[in-house]
Amino acid sequence: MRFTYFLPGWIVVLGIGVVIGITVYVYLRIERPLPPRYRLLLILLRIAAASILLGCLLAPVVIEKKDITPPMHLSILVDTSRSMQLVDVPMSEMLISRISQVNQLLFNVPEQFLQTLQDRFEVHLYPFDTQLQQSVMLSQEGDSSTPHLEAEGTLTNIGGAIREAIAAWKGQQTAGIVLFTDGAHNSGQFPLGMITALEVPIYPIGVGSVEPPKDIQIQRVDYTPIAYTNHESIIRVSVMQTGYAGKTAQLSLREVESKKIVDTAMLTFNTYQEIDSVDASTKQVIELKLTPQSEGSFQYSVTLPTLDGELTEENNHKTFSMKVVKAKLNVFYLEGRPRWDYTFLKRTLERDPDIEATCAILSHKGGKPLPVGSVLDRLDGYYPQATPASETPRFPETLAELSQYDVLILGDVGVEHLTKTQQRAIVDFVETQGRPVIFLPSRNMLGVNGLGNTELASLLPIDIPRNGCRVEDAEFTVQLTRSGAFHPMLQLDDAQVAQTGQTAGLDISNLSFWRNMPALPRSFSGFRLRGGATALMENGKGMPILILQRTGLGKSLIIAAEGFWNWDFGVTTYRDTRYRTIYPRFWAQVIRWMATNTTDKNLYLTTDASTYAIGGTVKVTAYLYSETYQPQAGATVQIEVVPPNGGPFQLQMAVEQEPSVANTGTSVPRAESREPKATNADMSNLYTAQFALLQKGQYRIRATGRSGNLKLGEDHIDIHAHPQLAELENPQLNEDLLKQLARQTGGAYFTMADAESVPENIANVQNPIFVDAERELWTHPFILIAVLGFLGTEWFLRKRIGLT
Repeated sequence: MRFTYFLPGWIVVLGIGVVIGITVYVYLRIERPLPPRYRLLLILLRIAAASILLGCLLAPVVIEKKDITPPMHLSILVDTSRSMQLVDVPMSEMLISRISQVNQLLFNVPEQFLQTLQDRFEVHLYPFDTQLQQSVMLSQEGDSSTPHLEAEGTLTNIGGAIREAIAAWKGQQTAGIVLFTDGAHNSGQFPLGMITALEVPIYPIGVGSVEPPKDIQIQRVDYTPIAYTNHESIIRVSVMQTGYAGKTAQLSLREVESKKIVDTAMLTFNTYQEIDSVDASTKQVIELKLTPQSEGSFQYSVTLPTLDGELTEENNHKTFSMKVVKAKLNVFYLEGRPRWDYTFLKRTLERDPDIEATCAILSHKGGKPLPVGSVLDRLDGYYPQATPASETPRFPETLAELSQYDVLILGDVGVEHLTKTQQRAIVDFVETQGRPVIFLPSRNMLGVNGLGNTELASLLPIDIPRNGCRVEDAEFTVQLTRSGAFHPMLQLDDAQVAQTGQTAGLDISNLSFWRNMPALPRSFSGFRLRGGATALMENGKGMPILILQRTGLGKSLIIAAEGFWNWDFGVTTYRDTRYRTIYPRFWAQVIRWMATNTTDKNLYLTTDASTYAIGGTVKVTAYLYSETYQPQAGATVQIEVVPPNGGPFQLQMAVEQEPSVANTGTSVPRAESREPKATNADMSNLYTAQFALLQKGQYRIRATGRSGNLKLGEDHIDIHAHPQLAELENPQLNEDLLKQLARQTGGAYFTMADAESVPENIANVQNPIFVDAERELWTHPFILIAVLGFLGTEWFLRKRIGLT
């Protein structure tokens, strides 16, 4: 005991002495004779009452030890992913799912499982799938409402759920975690070491059977995303099965839109005796064949039938997309004289497996006569390109002969190299038949006697002055224009969207590739771009180098520079080996793009994938530009999505600004606005939108670009949504993982059959916490009773002896 108001001892003694003195003095001065025992008793009663009141003025308190040990927390985690919907064994002559078993154990009153735990611990119940969900409100005594858990999650993240549950009660005393799950962790590598380091015991309760259910599934489809017309492509399908050894089924490949069957294969599922290991016995690879007949983007599906007793049919099919292009492009390359550009390009074309190249060097068709009897004379001016020399290819004389080729490349030829008939055939080849021509000029083509004085002048994207173009013999590094930075021909990294042949936006890494390319030694200037021509590349002085133009139904491209062969030879010393493939890649992309997409569109639509899982998010990207590949100011893009079922819905695309094309050497982050605005559209022609996939099947996405009431262009694309099947790939109980988890964390593993013994096996080890607590004595009722008792007794005695 101690006093709240501390006074020196002499003051306390003095106070008591004063009380005693006054009391004795008062009773000794009473004149009426009193028996000594009464007088002494009255004095003692008065002194006792006064002493108690005097002690109360000092506020005495008693120090006690108070137990403030908090309750032990216990978290119960319940796996609510889709694998918990599975039915393993009959219970009480009824089929019951895994999640129903858990609900029955937790919430059925006769089980008393949850109530037993609540009597000992502060219990918190959390469902989880990909992450920990909000705590479930548990019923209190007398509450008739009963919680119920549903298993709808698409993935299982056991490790993440455990970490989140421990973090929720960090700093509190935790008895452990009771974990109801089938152990099907499929969200990355299981973080066993990290969970062990948290030093919280885990008590897993395995739900389900360790035996895999009967099921067949198409695990994966291996294919080449680019196929060629009239060429056979092999589609390899990996099939896994459990419980159907010796059974047969037909695997079908069909085109989604037309539903036409392309190929089938009968397979007999392996038996254990046919292979060395049980794991290998369940997997087979079947080859299907596909020979597309036309160009375009197509979706195909591989399908297996549903067998009796199968777990699910949702993993019996897979959908994939394939782009079909022309098999081999026939290219004729005519050069006007031997030079390094011809040597390197000829070698590149001949090495490309997708190009059938015919190359020829023609000295001239007229002008100075050739030496009689010389090789050139015998070959009509052609340099020998074959053995024997008589088989040296020659340029076609008629349009019919020229029409056998898909792309025409004209090197440094002039007015003397081609006859009028050949010139007319080339013009019709481009303007009428819609074929492309690529010009690789030098002094002859762009000089006074160049193509400016021929019928081919109409095909050129430039106007050659009368006195010819100026020659700039100075090294320079090419720079992409803004149009060139977006153009698919000039994408040197792997980030471009291959689905439509268009880029998804300006890529900084692509710009860095071009900035680091070897310098070119010569360029040409003094010409003027024709109307509709687009400069895709410039030299350091802003003069166009690579120029593209629509010509009739075809396209023409001119490279107003020389020395491109240095992009092949000059990168051999680069440490980055990727540069060694840029020269052939550049020409492959140029030739392939020039030979395809002959119908230009102002709006190109792409997605970040062609197939998605249900619940996934689709990012749609639209690229809107003018005929000269310039951004459309003040334009908007409207998206209409047609789902497999139900009506279409609209999306407004947001403008995504692009970084500067300037040679800064640093990347500039993109910024996305809420709504398309004219000010942003002046800076970018990239539009984006997102939406979630909630249904299974094919979605068609249509995009329409507008500027006010004017329609600028439209495009569409199809994507496919399939069920999320990760939960069904390994649906059996993973006892090994759960036992290891319990052993490493100091817990214990239980099956559903012995789950009722879990409460008694959870240790309730607490560290008691005590604090000093003060209890005031002067406010105790006993003090008042004692004072009243002493004073009342004194009054009663005084009354009895006649003093009052």
